Amino acid sequence: MNRTDVQATLREMWDTRPARPAQGRQIGGVAAAIARRYDIDPVLVRIGFVVAAFYGIGAALYIAGWVLLPNEASGARRATSRPLLVIGLAVATAMSLGAVFGGGRDILLPSAVVAGLLFLLHRSRAHRGTSAIADAGTRPTAPVAASADPASASTDPAPTQPPAWDPLGVAPFAWDLPEPGPAPMPPARRRRPPVTAVTLALALLTGGVTGIVMLISASPIDALPVLFGVVLAVVGTGLVVGAFLHTGRGLVPVALLLCALTWAVIAVPLDRLQGGGGELRARPLTAAAIAPEYSQSVGSVEVDLRGIDLSVPPGAIPEPITTSVFVGVGEAIVQVPVDADVQARCAAGVGEAHCLGQIEGGPDSEIFVSDPGRDGRAGGRPLVLDIDAGLGRVEVRRG
Repeated sequence: MNRTDVQATLREMWDTRPARPAQGRQIGGVAAAIARRYDIDPVLVRIGFVVAAFYGIGAALYIAGWVLLPNEASGARRATSRPLLVIGLAVATAMSLGAVFGGGRDILLPSAVVAGLLFLLHRSRAHRGTSAIADAGTRPTAPVAASADPASASTDPAPTQPPAWDPLGVAPFAWDLPEPGPAPMPPARRRRPPVTAVTLALALLTGGVTGIVMLISASPIDALPVLFGVVLAVVGTGLVVGAFLHTGRGLVPVALLLCALTWAVIAVPLDRLQGGGGELRARPLTAAAIAPEYSQSVGSVEVDLRGIDLSVPPGAIPEPITTSVFVGVGEAIVQVPVDADVQARCAAGVGEAHCLGQIEGGPDSEIFVSDPGRDGRAGGRPLVLDIDAGLGRVEVRRG
């Protein structure tokens, strides 16, 4: 493929761009137009926009399609857009534009991937859906009125013998009607391929084999991300195949559930979800009494360091006091003295992190803080803290 071929393909993509249909749209009809142009299931296109939204470009791409694709003129009543979806799209677009003009580099690769996929889709299916484009530009014309000129009327002689359907000759005014024939049979309904059933069967089979292999070679906790990833890949392949065959929509909820489970087993450190559960409370009164780690699988951990003497004798080198706090699922709280010199890392795989006045929420929340205390000057033994929660909330507060 040379440069001329690429330019010709891009020109053809622009010249044959589809019109956004007046019916069957969810918001602006962009996904429906692309699906009709390339003869694929619109559900797959909509899922593609949702996936692209996670990379910060989905809403901007949809707005671009809304602007660049013409609107299909129709005499029928236009489908109304859903206000909440439009508002949500506007908010997502504002966030996307903020990432674009904010100098973010994370959107360059997803944008290139989307452009490449659309280019390859046109190269492989440019001949599909062209009838829909032609139909969109044509409208049925009004029937031509019968001529009032008697000379232009048909001059065929009227039949003189009764037809077979009127052997008694009681309806000569209708003898010119055609002979009645058998009622046409409705066309046989084409049976769609069982993509959903076959995909689910393959997913179960592949997941079972993968699970057995991983349990033999690794621990169950290490096997879970691989297992969910393999099953999700099979279901995703079934969705793509079903989109081209106009079937397989039953796989959509399965794919969404698997996406959530896969993300959860990757975000939450399952290897540390071992041990006890409940509440763990610790209030050491000396630096030597501080444990290197306070950990709980499920529940809450609260460590109170306000009673620790952090003063340093004159001429001595202040040695840091280091400890870590972890909770798999639950809450981790550390209280420090008002004037303590604190260096802290607060992280939550899924949840919120509150660290000495700084707050961050969402997946993979992480805050690094270096705070000399309310007196504004470094002094005494510094506290070096590492607070982590797989699923839940972490907090470091003074006083």
